Amino acid sequence: MSKRLFLQILILFVIVKGYGQQYTEKQIDSILSNIVKMADSIPNKAIESSLKSYKYSEIIDYKKGMAISAMLAGKNLYDTNQYDKSLEQIKKSEQFASEIKDYELLSEAYRIKGISYIGLGLYGQGFIELKKGLKATSKIATIDATFKQKGLIYNDIAVGYDRSGEVLDSIKKYFILSYDQFNKIEDQKVKNVNLSLASANVGACFLAQKQYNTARAYLIKAVKLAEKENYNSVKLYAYLDLGNLEFERKQFDKTISYYQKALYLAKKLKKREIQRDVYLNLSKAYDELGDKVKEEMYSDKYFSLNDSLQKKQQKAVVKTVKKLIKEEYSTVEKIRNTGAVAIIVSALFTVTFLFFAIRLYKRKKKEKRKVAEKKQRLENKKEILEKVILLNGTSLDEVLKLAKDNDPMFLSKFEASHPDFYNKILQEVSSLSKTELIVCAFLKLGFPVKDIALYTNVTVRSVEARIYRIRKKANLEAKNDISIWIAGL
Repeated sequence: MSKRLFLQILILFVIVKGYGQQYTEKQIDSILSNIVKMADSIPNKAIESSLKSYKYSEIIDYKKGMAISAMLAGKNLYDTNQYDKSLEQIKKSEQFASEIKDYELLSEAYRIKGISYIGLGLYGQGFIELKKGLKATSKIATIDATFKQKGLIYNDIAVGYDRSGEVLDSIKKYFILSYDQFNKIEDQKVKNVNLSLASANVGACFLAQKQYNTARAYLIKAVKLAEKENYNSVKLYAYLDLGNLEFERKQFDKTISYYQKALYLAKKLKKREIQRDVYLNLSKAYDELGDKVKEEMYSDKYFSLNDSLQKKQQKAVVKTVKKLIKEEYSTVEKIRNTGAVAIIVSALFTVTFLFFAIRLYKRKKKEKRKVAEKKQRLENKKEILEKVILLNGTSLDEVLKLAKDNDPMFLSKFEASHPDFYNKILQEVSSLSKTELIVCAFLKLGFPVKDIALYTNVTVRSVEARIYRIRKKANLEAKNDISIWIAGL
């Protein structure tokens, strides 16, 4: 930890050492100033301190202090991928910013609300909030603050478009609009911080268009500006994209170097979604280098973290949608006797329908999958019994033992009973390893992943990692079921 950061934390500790003390507005402003400085280095501490400063502001009814405290808490919760908790804080900030008519704070509240909804996959709601934020910029008092806020919102619209699958031209358009707004800022420090973000994003667009030299120029500019202002978040994104660029150029040693820098910052800043993505990218890079041990290690880390994040996000989405429904219902109750009831009821119905439609879709999909799996198991068992007879007199138990012991005879026996399949799969994917061929054999025989893991004495995640590598080598798209592909060979 740097001496400067240590002093900031020490000052903050001295100022906020107890809840019992009553603080002045000036003292609270000092607390908030230090929270801003620590946010890009120790986000968890920044969240904790923001929640405390909110309490201190509440005691003396300092509304601006409450608005900024809740804003900083929400922003850091968003940055650490806690989108539902971010929304809880930002709604408080929005309330107080509106009461004191601070339009810069209000615009920022709408912006953080918007990107939090987008983080949860609720894109429509997210874009509504971003448009509110953009509208509020027209009432911001200072020119630099207006340019900064517009630039941030344009940037977030581009990010939302990217996540929701919009075409690259639309994404690039808003990233460039963001860059242009930041470039108009007169305060050099504020300009550098925000231009570093815009440069990283514009560079990523040129990378997607395979304009590698232009992409590299923007990404290097982003790193230099971020280093000058010690902006870790932008360095993280720039390192990640520089790694992606070197991967495309097949400079895998440079690729891994950039990814490792990105991984260090992702862990430091508690950005678990980026950490997950870096694990996947590292596994791909090590696969290209032929380092199977590290490739499997990072594949396992990716699958483990991805499962955890998906479960957490599903809970957060359900929680957030329920709150949206409750808010709409509350609004209806307040204006029950006005002419706007029909509009609100319609909105409530839409949100409610969306919520239950999602639940019903997931339930039906799960039930359909279970039925299909049961049907497939019955068919597979029948197929296995028929094919065991063909295994040159070898029983199923013996074949499983050969596979579990990693005995080369397993593939020999399988090849003897499935000569066409064995030849076809090697024609399709000649680079399959022995362990990957064993997985293909089990999939052909109809075994689920859990059983393959059991019989081959490895973890489920290891089997999933091998299946991922098979898909990659076979150039299978995500929409294609590998079991169906193997069955068709």
